[in-house]
Amino acid sequence: MQAKLIKIGNSFGVRLPKTVIEACEFTEDLDLVVRGKSVVLTAEKQPRAGWHEAIQDEITSKPLRYLGEWEW
Repeated sequence: MQAKLIKIGNSFGVRLPKTVIEACEFTEDLDLVVRGKSVVLTAEKQPRAGWHEAIQDEITSKPLRYLGEWEW
């Protein structure tokens, strides 16, 4: 696939087709790395992605124990 640089103010940009954006799961924030003469865009990783599902599995798989009254 080929693309063209487009002028945006004092900068330049590249238009990405919607299918590429969806396939790569891009949102507004991307990680951009320059490697030699290549630019690599990756979807920004959410540091806590999947935590909710992981803790739900832990809660449902292990019985809760009563530890008595809390003491501060």
